Order: sequence, then C-alpha cells, then structure tokens
Amino acid sequence: MSTPPLPSAPAATGGPEAASTAGAAASSPSPGRAAGSSPQTEQRRPWLTVLVVLAVLGAVLASVARGYYRDGPLEPDAPTGQGSKAVVQVLEGLGVDVEVDRHTADAAADLRAGRTVLVTDPRGLSSTQLAALAEAHEQGPGRLVLVQPDDEALYALAPDITRSGSLSTASDLSPGPECGDLSQGARTLHVPGEDGLRGSSSLYRASGEARSCFAAEKGGLVAGADRLVVLGSADLLTNDGVANGDNSALVLNTLGVDGELTWYVPSAGDPLGSDGQDLLTYLPDWAGPLLLWLLLTAVIAVIAVARRFGPVVVEPLPVTVRPQEIVLGRARLLQQADARDAAATSLRSATATRLADRLGLRRESALDGLVMALAPHVDRSPEQLRTLLGPTPVPDDQSLVRLAQDLDVLEKEIDR
Repeated sequence: MSTPPLPSAPAATGGPEAASTAGAAASSPSPGRAAGSSPQTEQRRPWLTVLVVLAVLGAVLASVARGYYRDGPLEPDAPTGQGSKAVVQVLEGLGVDVEVDRHTADAAADLRAGRTVLVTDPRGLSSTQLAALAEAHEQGPGRLVLVQPDDEALYALAPDITRSGSLSTASDLSPGPECGDLSQGARTLHVPGEDGLRGSSSLYRASGEARSCFAAEKGGLVAGADRLVVLGSADLLTNDGVANGDNSALVLNTLGVDGELTWYVPSAGDPLGSDGQDLLTYLPDWAGPLLLWLLLTAVIAVIAVARRFGPVVVEPLPVTVRPQEIVLGRARLLQQADARDAAATSLRSATATRLADRLGLRRESALDGLVMALAPHVDRSPEQLRTLLGPTPVPDDQSLVRLAQDLDVLEKEIDR
C-alpha cells in the first residue's frame, strides 16, 4: 500500500524563485480553503512559536540557576562535572561541618584552630600564601590535604614528599601493605589519563617519616606525612570522578575524619595572593639617604644653571620681515637639505616671471611661448634658452651658481 505524499515544503524554504511561486499559489483560492490561506503557515507557525518560547525560557532558567553557584574546578557548590557538590553534600549528610574559605588568612586561622583544611589548588598559591599555611600548620593541630601540589608547594608544606612522575593513561591502582591507614579503606582508585581535570595525575615519592600509597611505576598516587595528606589527582573529588572505583571511600574518610572541614578555594582577590616586591626592598639601607641627597643636588644644579628669564616683552603684530632675510633663510634651508633642483626651479621660475613681465607675456605660462618671445632679443638659440629656463637637472653646487649667473646675464640682455 503506497503512502500518500505529504504537502511539499520546498516552496517555503527554497530560494527567491520558490518563494515567489509559493506566494502566487497562496494568493489563488482553491476549493474548500479560504483565499489567501497557506497550509505551511497554519501548520508551522504554532510550532515555531513554541520552540522560540522554550528556548527563551531555557536561557532564563539556565542564567537563574547559574547564579546560585560558582562553576569552576572543585567548586563546592557546582553541580557540573568539574565541581564537587556531591562530595560536600555527602560530607554534610555524615555530620561534617564544611566551611568554604577563599582567603589564605582564613584557612590559616582554621588550621591553628584544629580543623582539616583542603587546599584545592596549591599550584596557584604564591610563596607568601604557602609560607602562611606552613606556619599555621606548624603552630596548630589542624590537618592539611593538598590536591595535586607542585614542587614549590611540596617544598614549603611537605618537604619529605617529592613529585616523581605522572600517569598519562587511565589506571586502576590498589593499595599495598605499606599504606596502613593512608588508604582509608579504599581497595581500588580509578583515575583518568591525560583527559583529567588537570591533565595527567601526579605521582609522589616519600622519604623520612612520610609514606606513599596506591603505587604505580614511578611513585604513589597518595602520600602522607604528619597531619598532611597529598592527593595526586583532582578527579578524585569531582562529581564525575568521585563515584569511580573506591574514590569516594578515600575522599570521604580523608576529609571527614575530624568532623570539621575547611574547603579552601584560592581566590584572585586574596590580599596575600601577590608576591609583588617593591624595588626599594632590594636596595641597601644607605641607598635611601644617598638617593635623596643626589636628588637635592640635582635640583640645586638645575636652579643654578637655568637661564634667567627677564620680563615679558610685548612685540607688535604682525611682524614685518625684510625680503632679504626671507630669501637668505630659504636659501639656507635648501642648502642644508641639498635641494639643488628645488633651488634651480625657484631661480628659473622667478626669472621666467620677470622676463614674461618685461616682454608683455603676463598670461603666458608655457615655456615654448617664452622662448619664442625671447629669441629675437638675445644672442642665444631656442635650444639654449630652453636648456637654461627648462627643468634641466643640476648635478652640483658649481652648476647651480653657474645657472644663477647665466639667468642674471639673460635678464641684463633683455634690459639692454
């Protein structure tokens, strides 16, 4: 059984020819349908209106929902894949007091108060911030949990732990007998490869009293020292990664062991976040008085050598300048610029103007007309006159002087 053909749509979505054809067809009445009605418009306009309304409503809802949380890596309120809302909600459900800090001073105060402080991005901390956390860790009974720290953060906060490599492929790691309570009951940790939140996971090697756990070829994914835990992958705490393997067991037991957790997210507005040093801090103590003495000496020297200005002189305007000064000044400018051709053009133009005036050729601007008028009055051929008055290049200063003399001789011949 054949299916009856559906109403064709190319007339509504095609080019200009199709649109004009559709308009003509719609304007002609047909049996059983009112004149001017279009089936495509009747069928599609309601759906188009519904789609536009849904799109606008979805955009408004998305913007409103986004305003209730900050989206970012390991943000405690973010429900996105890179956020950590799932971990925070489970911890709060277990009775853990979770507090969010964004300034180093607040996190250091919580360390001194004995709370567990999770540093979500130790790599973004300045040396001043790291020193403040290290001092608070030594002074107080609080625990530090570092998420994928770099060498500088380890040197300041965990000198017995060093980075030893990375995991570039997705891996499942199991604890060894050397882990002890560092494994927190987790039997398998799953971490992604290079597609992780911060790229490849980091591996660490422990020395002294520190120890590592969940070992791979180059080190352990987790390391610990006195009141300090290092996690080698940020994906262990994300909404997308906490449910993989036994990641949740490790994360929840590590962060909720004391019942009080400070979730420290470094902020760009932290007063301790800048290590900017003043230039004066690098100078010795005697440099300040020396610079002040040099500045005072320079001011006195400037005052002593400065030109003494007299009273203001009122000069009547406009100022009259003698023609000789104008000619001399222009000649010096042309001489400094080595503009011999420009000087020759000026000399020839002035001479031609004066000759045309004497011969009654005021309106004659062509060189040929001037040459024809001069030929009967001088002992020069028309070719010589054209060479003398025409745009012939001047190679050197001697030629320019000779040209000026020849032009002067030419004017004297006309005067005779």
